[in-house]
Amino acid sequence: MDETYRQIRQRARELVQTLPEPAFYKEEADALKRSHRLFDRSAELKELISHLEAELDEDFGHGLFHSQKVAIEAGAIVLVERRRSKEHNTADAPCVDRLMFKAHCAGLLHDTMRKHKDHAEKGAAYAEKVLAVLHFPQNEIHEIAFAIACHEAFKTNDAACPTGPDAQLLADALYDADKFRWGPDNFAHTVWDMVSYARIPLPLFMSHYPRALEGIARIKKTFRSQTGKLYGPGFIDIGLDVGKKLYTIIQSEFAPNLGGCTASSSTTP
Repeated sequence: MDETYRQIRQRARELVQTLPEPAFYKEEADALKRSHRLFDRSAELKELISHLEAELDEDFGHGLFHSQKVAIEAGAIVLVERRRSKEHNTADAPCVDRLMFKAHCAGLLHDTMRKHKDHAEKGAAYAEKVLAVLHFPQNEIHEIAFAIACHEAFKTNDAACPTGPDAQLLADALYDADKFRWGPDNFAHTVWDMVSYARIPLPLFMSHYPRALEGIARIKKTFRSQTGKLYGPGFIDIGLDVGKKLYTIIQSEFAPNLGGCTASSSTTP
């Protein structure tokens, strides 16, 4: 990574540390703990991860670190949603654990084709092949693939939802956990891996910065599950707060690196 970006990343991480963490982590800590425990204890997931290590590139910001966070938080969302449902008042039932497991699988697999156009659809197709090799039941393969096909923001998907409420909950949980990453994680981790991979010059990065923040803000209205709608906007607000403060810092502290390019960066986003 370029030294300038390394310094900016450090400033971004310092900003993240000054802000409260998203409420989801405190208020749903027990669900997150249970999801994490199930994730860590699963031999099936360990086998799946071994298949994915070559496909998930950390240098693009959507590697195993990102996918594991999405997986565990998607599992927690599933549990919280089931606890809220009057039709499913036995959140300790084995079927809920299995649904959380499927959320873990979807989280791990959702960005395998991230560098490709139509990455959600291609990722779903890749997931079907991998899960078939691992001898997953066909109905579970369809549910996980559907969730992956539907996880891209601002894009309609023509995939037919498999029968039953579990498939839609799985898709909603994956989407919401993935979009949580546009909160503090974006400026602590993701964006710097992406600009480093693409070798984007800082002036060009700054020229796109205001519009990028507008795009992040639009995510606030797209959360799908009740849990996502409750906690997701808080993630986004923290991310936007960091992003706006960092924009000012880059303009002031890294001005010599901007090469006199001020036209697109004169207005604070």
